[in-house]
Amino acid sequence: MTKKLFAVCVVGLVLSLAVAAFAHDDKSATKPGEKVERSLPVDAEATVTLCVASGTLQVRGWEKNEIRVRSLDAAVIDFRRIEKVKDTSKPPSRVDVMVLNKGTGVPPRYDCQAIADVEMEVPSGATVQVQTRDGDIIITGVAGAYAGSQNGDITIDRATKFVEAGSVGGSIILKNSSGRVNLSSAGGGVEAINIRADSDDDTFEVGTVSGDIQLERVGNPKVTAKTVNGTMMMSGPLAKAGSYGLTNMTGDIILAMPRDASFQLNAKVSDKHDIVSDFTLKYLSDVTPPPPPTKTKPEKSKTPESKGKTPTPPAQPTPSTPKPGPVIAPIVVAKPMPTSYVLRRVSAVCGSGDATISIASFGGTVRLKKI
Repeated sequence: MTKKLFAVCVVGLVLSLAVAAFAHDDKSATKPGEKVERSLPVDAEATVTLCVASGTLQVRGWEKNEIRVRSLDAAVIDFRRIEKVKDTSKPPSRVDVMVLNKGTGVPPRYDCQAIADVEMEVPSGATVQVQTRDGDIIITGVAGAYAGSQNGDITIDRATKFVEAGSVGGSIILKNSSGRVNLSSAGGGVEAINIRADSDDDTFEVGTVSGDIQLERVGNPKVTAKTVNGTMMMSGPLAKAGSYGLTNMTGDIILAMPRDASFQLNAKVSDKHDIVSDFTLKYLSDVTPPPPPTKTKPEKSKTPESKGKTPTPPAQPTPSTPKPGPVIAPIVVAKPMPTSYVLRRVSAVCGSGDATISIASFGGTVRLKKI
C-alpha cells in the first residue's frame, strides 16, 4: 500500500508540473486546434524580424502603430525588444517575433526552427525582415522589405522605400513599389511591374541563374539585369538620361519601348545572332573582330650566285649582352574565343540618344520593338 500510494503521488506531481509548464503564458500558449495571437505597440517606423523553418509568411501593413501576429500552427508567439533604451516605456523600434511549435517543450528555443504558417500586421512605415527555408512569402504595404526563401515564391506589393528579395528555388514578383530594388533567384523567374524611383540614387538590380526576367514599366534611372539561362524582356518608357545594362548568356533580349523612344545603343552580340529593330537606328559602328592570323612559313631568301664562286654565308649578328627588363613591352595575344562566343560590337543612336542601353548577348537575338 505504501508503494502504491507513493507511485500515485509521483504521477500526480508530474501531471501537475506538466499542466503548470504548459500554462506558463496564458497570452500565447494554446490548446490543440486553437489559433494563437499576440499584439505589441511599436514605433511607427519599427524594424520587425520574423523567421521560421517552414511555412507561409504573410505580412501586411496597416495604420496602427502596433504589431499583431497570428498562427494556427504555433504554440507560443513572443516578442523580444532588440535595441537598448533608457526609457523602456517608449514603444520599441526593433522587435524580434519568435515562434514556437506545439509539443516542443518549455522554455522555448527561438532559433527559427518552427514549422508554422504565420500572419502578421505591422505599421505601414515599418521595415520587415522575413525568412523561411521552405515556404512562400507575401508582403504588402510596408516601407521596406528584406525577404528570403530557400524553396518558395516571394510576392511583394506596394513597398515604398526599398526591396531586397532572394529565392533559391522559387520565383519573385514585385508590383507597384518604389525606391531601391535588388532581386535575385537561382532557380526561378523574376517579374517586376510598375516600379518607380524616389530619388536619383534608387537603383534597380535583378539577376537569375536559370529563369526569365520580365520588367514592365520600371522607372528607376539605373537598371541592371543579368541572367545565365533565360529570356529577358523589358517593356515601357525609358527614364530620362537613364542607364540600362542588360546581360544574357544564352537567351534572347527583348526591349519593347514607345515609338518616340530616344536612346544610344552599345551592344556586344554573338556573330551568329542579329539585332532586329523596329526603330530607325543610325549606326555609328558595327565591328566584327577579324579571324586570328594563320601561320605561314617564311620564304627562303634567294641570293644570286656567281659562277665559279662559293656563295658567301650571311654574316651572323654579334650577340649582345641581355639587359634586365624588356625594352619594348611584350605583345600578349589572347586566345581566340570559341566560335559561338565571337562578338560583334555595335554602336547606334535612335533619336537624340537621351538614354543609354548597354547590351551583352552571347547566345541570343536582340529585339527592339515599338509599342
